[in-house]
Amino acid sequence: MNPKVIALDMDGTLLNAENKVTNELLSLLQDVQQKKDIRLFLASGRTRFEIDDVLPSGLEPDGIVTANGMGCYMNGNVLFEHKLNPDLVRSAVHKAREAGLYYEIHPHIGSQFALKKDKGLLERVIESPQPETLLDNEYLSRKQALNQDIQWVENLSYDGNVKLYFFSMNPGIIKEWKQSLLTLEESFTFTTSSSTLHNCEIMEGHVSKASGIHRLLEEYNFTPEDLMAIGDGENDLPMLELAGYSVAMQNAEEVVKRSADDITEFTYKENGLYSYLAQKLI
Repeated sequence: MNPKVIALDMDGTLLNAENKVTNELLSLLQDVQQKKDIRLFLASGRTRFEIDDVLPSGLEPDGIVTANGMGCYMNGNVLFEHKLNPDLVRSAVHKAREAGLYYEIHPHIGSQFALKKDKGLLERVIESPQPETLLDNEYLSRKQALNQDIQWVENLSYDGNVKLYFFSMNPGIIKEWKQSLLTLEESFTFTTSSSTLHNCEIMEGHVSKASGIHRLLEEYNFTPEDLMAIGDGENDLPMLELAGYSVAMQNAEEVVKRSADDITEFTYKENGLYSYLAQKLI
């Protein structure tokens, strides 16, 4: 196994349960880049703002794909940035509010926001006991969002947004929500994706982590066969299918494990990415 490029998901893969990169993993990734001359891409459902919030200063990716393919960056340069149709944002948020569903609107620049008058509704969703299917890092992120990250606004801005995020403690509600969004396809072109059973995100049509990674590979004159991709969620499937060698985390959803060439021995809570890369590359 001699990849020239490694693409990593963040939540449930690169980040541990506290949404941090362990010191051991940080040191290993630096060695992979500097001593092994392997390019490192990050491909996340997070926006650029959210990535910068958790990325350690010593980690310098060669490329970043944000918001499931809505943004793509290389060495500080913007390769592309998509924005959601304002009318789609308006319609989807209206449906979420009617359904009593937790929502966040994410702009390209700055923190996510929601209506101030919906704060109580969003808080009640998080007050439910944490189910076993909900990853610790997502539960922590939602609590942090409510306590400090979300901008509570009097009026919503529907223009200039990169991602809509919906969440429920009950995976069945998210499954039903995805079905209800199909009614919007009569008026708008968009795709949905989930990084866990408990969330759903909306992006522009024909956009995925794979579309961003493919652009980065072209910029560096690499092919998909040169790529190793590692992830854990449904939204990682396109990049795992693109890669010449795909790896699912031990904590990955079963559909992800079935699609991968290999599976890590340990979970994201057990520094599983570090253990896997140390065994395979060092």
